[in-house]
Amino acid sequence: MDEYEEAVLFTFSELESRLARLEYILGGPQAPTSEKAPTIPDRIHNLEKSLQALGAQTRLVNDARELITKHQDVVQRREETGSEGPGLDSAQKSAMVVERATGFATVASQLKALADQQMPATEGFSKLAVLRPRMSALERRQLQQAMQISELRRRSMMMVQYYKQIHVVGAGRVWADYSRTLGRALRAVSRDEYRRRAEE
Repeated sequence: MDEYEEAVLFTFSELESRLARLEYILGGPQAPTSEKAPTIPDRIHNLEKSLQALGAQTRLVNDARELITKHQDVVQRREETGSEGPGLDSAQKSAMVVERATGFATVASQLKALADQQMPATEGFSKLAVLRPRMSALERRQLQQAMQISELRRRSMMMVQYYKQIHVVGAGRVWADYSRTLGRALRAVSRDEYRRRAEE
């Protein structure tokens, strides 16, 4: 088996593996299938059949096809006018594929290494998502408590002001009135005593 055939088989294996992952993600566990088709055309037919079945189960594939159809200028490279050369025949295309087969294998190995990387642990995020409703309830309760504390502070301030006005300032004014009245009474008594002594 030369490098070209090895690259083709590896590419088909990667396509089948990714399609199986998509089927598992979108449709859940699938029933075990028979062994892979031995020939390349059969494997291509199986891939197309699986893709059609996947498109019938979910709208994602159809939506992707519609996007590709509507925006071909994004997914396809525009060819510059006047720069097209003569077309390549099958032999030249095969030679080009064989020449770049090592690059395909390198890219495929890099993609496989990227797929084998471990995803970060999601246990903490799942716990946080479960606790989110309770956290929201606690935030609302904390806001209510803050409003109640603010109202209690306002009432306490009013009570303190009332106490100062009635029991401190008011009492001081009453004692001041008592002091002035007592002073006037003492002066009147002193004058009466002085007058009596003068008359005697």
